Amino acid sequence: MRKLLSGVLAAALTLSLAAQEPEGDADPSLQDLQSFIQWMNEYEQGAIRLMKELMLDEEVLADADQRMQKLAAWNNLAAAKQLFRAATTDPKPAGARSSADNLDFQAELMPWKIRALARKHLAAMELPQLDEWLRSHLASNKLRDDDGEEARRNVDAALQILGARGTTGGKLELVKAVWSMPPALRLRAIDVLSTTADIGLVPTFLDKLKDKDDDVRIAAVNALGTAMAPHTDETTQTEIPEDLAKTRDEVIDALQKVLQRDRVWQVRAAAAQNLAKLKTRFAIPALIAGYDQELRNKKDPWAMDTRLHRILEGMTGMSIPPGSAAPWKDFWKNEGASFRFAAAGERASQPGDDTRYSKFFRMDLDSDRLLFIVDFSGSMKEPITLSSGTTSTKAGETTTKAKLVVDELRRIVMSLPDGSYFNVVVFSDGVRVWRPTRGGQPELVRLTDETRDDLLGSFLSSIEPRGPTNLYGALDTAIGFAGRGLHDKHYALGFDTVYVLSDGAPSYGPVTDKDEIRRLVRETNRLKRLTIHCVTFGAQNDTDFLRLLAEENGGRHIHVD
Repeated sequence: MRKLLSGVLAAALTLSLAAQEPEGDADPSLQDLQSFIQWMNEYEQGAIRLMKELMLDEEVLADADQRMQKLAAWNNLAAAKQLFRAATTDPKPAGARSSADNLDFQAELMPWKIRALARKHLAAMELPQLDEWLRSHLASNKLRDDDGEEARRNVDAALQILGARGTTGGKLELVKAVWSMPPALRLRAIDVLSTTADIGLVPTFLDKLKDKDDDVRIAAVNALGTAMAPHTDETTQTEIPEDLAKTRDEVIDALQKVLQRDRVWQVRAAAAQNLAKLKTRFAIPALIAGYDQELRNKKDPWAMDTRLHRILEGMTGMSIPPGSAAPWKDFWKNEGASFRFAAAGERASQPGDDTRYSKFFRMDLDSDRLLFIVDFSGSMKEPITLSSGTTSTKAGETTTKAKLVVDELRRIVMSLPDGSYFNVVVFSDGVRVWRPTRGGQPELVRLTDETRDDLLGSFLSSIEPRGPTNLYGALDTAIGFAGRGLHDKHYALGFDTVYVLSDGAPSYGPVTDKDEIRRLVRETNRLKRLTIHCVTFGAQNDTDFLRLLAEENGGRHIHVD
């Protein structure tokens, strides 16, 4: 019945398009349309896959690109609607019995690549009514409903396409979305607007620094840095116009307030990074003030003072012992008036080069090559009421162990700057890698907008805790007890820091003996020299085993309860 209905709809669409003549010089045949509809049906059912022997099949991807290009040549609304279908596709495996089935299916179809291709071709279409049709999705009344996932996915795609088209009307709709949409879509709208580096949008970004959603505030901070940096960089220009100087000072003042007052360390870290990104001496006093404030935050477990001290040293070229803001204040009092950044091309410490973040579950993040090994066994569905808070959950609040971990990972991914390296391994009875190499180990994934979208939108949202705990399998996949593990052809080691997050002892896999797993890790890590931290949850954990695993490999153990 489903196939019959699909065929009837396809035939009706074909007849509709037959009555529409292509515009311009384009003259594709109806066969192109029929072929694309059939291709999409087969793709969404899993008959066409982009992965072949753990490698991207470039021929299949090129074929998809060509089909979309031919369809876009019609340059009419009916063709645009089919491309929009591809831009929002979220294929699910028929008869899937577990989240692992869905993960494998998504990994082989790579829907994020199909969606990106379709958005590219839609954005390039010269179709006057396309903007109006895209804007119609933004008016959906289901965006806040429990069953509104499809509507939210459509709006997300529409915002990205409107931004890529760059029309005045589209930009206005994005600004409206910044104020009217649910948090995740406000975040998308700000992100899209920030890519244009339009200084005229600075007032909008400044207003969103007060948003209740932490991630939206991070996005607004990043957008301010992107918009202002081309106009404030003192390594490439010696003077800026008076009106731009006024805007610069307004932005620095606002970011300083965020740096000193925001309760979430990732937001403050973003403010520090983007103050440095401005590459202007006028940002240094704001960073010193933020450093001074962090040193006073004795009850704050997130230790942002370390991060700020590194940024100040990188910006100024000074080497000052940490622990007090007084030497920085004296330095600026004596030398601030004459301080100058080195001109472009001169050897100097570059602001913001240090991309290390301060804390994750009360542990230092001293690397930008992070691998997380996360337990998603059935017990991770259990509720947990925290006696002390984290960045995503307040003390006394009840959540589940799995949600707590995912929320913390989301914050880290949103906070880490582009260019950091990251990957996630999840395990229950089986082991799944977000982005595997051909050999199945975690790939060095460079964080970009696309990879963030894939990790947060496709991978983490499709995981459900179930099954026993195959910790050995996860460690073997990540570290490689008998193989190359984290080695690759470009780096001696892909990742230098590993975080293991679990709520229990190993209960499944080739090795479940805790002492034997510790021995294997110790032997393997003698040369790899990975720092391995462990985080455990709840009251029924084998914390001694994971504590020893961390201590034997240069890491720390944190118990969250």
